[in-house]
Amino acid sequence: MPRLTSNKLGLVAFLTLLTLVTTLRAQSPVDDALLKRSLLEGLTDIYDSGNFPAPAAIRRQLNRKNKYDGSFTIASPKVKIESAKRYENARKATVVMGHLYLCDKCDNWHTTTAGGVIISEDGLALTNHHVLAFERASIYGAMTSDGKVYAIEEVLAASKRDDVALVRIRTDEKLPFVSMASSAPIGTPVFAVSHPDSHFYTLTKGYVSRYSVSPSLKIPRLEVTADFARGSSGSGIFNERGSLVGLIASTKSIYYDQENNIQTNLQMVIKSCVPLSGINALCSKFPSDYKSKD
Repeated sequence: MPRLTSNKLGLVAFLTLLTLVTTLRAQSPVDDALLKRSLLEGLTDIYDSGNFPAPAAIRRQLNRKNKYDGSFTIASPKVKIESAKRYENARKATVVMGHLYLCDKCDNWHTTTAGGVIISEDGLALTNHHVLAFERASIYGAMTSDGKVYAIEEVLAASKRDDVALVRIRTDEKLPFVSMASSAPIGTPVFAVSHPDSHFYTLTKGYVSRYSVSPSLKIPRLEVTADFARGSSGSGIFNERGSLVGLIASTKSIYYDQENNIQTNLQMVIKSCVPLSGINALCSKFPSDYKSKD
């Protein structure tokens, strides 16, 4: 058996320590109040600078009917990776979407929180249409997991019917991103990284439970058993490779009893998402090397 030299032992010790430090950092407690304050202060700073697109223009762009046919700056999708690494990659590519607004009771800025997923290193991101459809918004922005806040530059394509929007984040930096899956059959193990009620970067797991059609709008929906709640809209559903399979959209609670318009005895919550078909409809085509080989 070959003996380890002192240099090799030192290298092993260094790599072990580096792995431990990286793991501890990844598992550091999330300070929800700090992140929410960072979003509010970051958006306020951008607003005060005056260097951001007019919010009315962003809302008008939500009505764009054309598909996005621009270029993507991407890298090759990753192969299947270990569970902790999958979460870390998805966390880094998940943003907190928000906007500033004034209420009717005070002169202070307030902010909303929802989710979004970065799909290219130059700042293309997906979220829900309804996340951006606020008439009182004074500025739209996105915050990455490290607390950096950026303005939303433009809505490149959107569908109110499918409740999905493709936006560009204003940045000169290369951002972490995820690839998109090619499919997600029923029974596929999935996980969500979302912000339920401002509990930022919450991980839940489940399965693709079925595909359905919305009763009112007749739009396709992906249903999963991974938990999410209000504030999770626009966040991602990912497969075991960490590739995106859908966007969180809505929930429907099923109660056993109802009397005097009061529902009781909650039995189940249906979790509905924008499927890949709804996302793909926004773009003329995704680059051939963009889809993960599931």
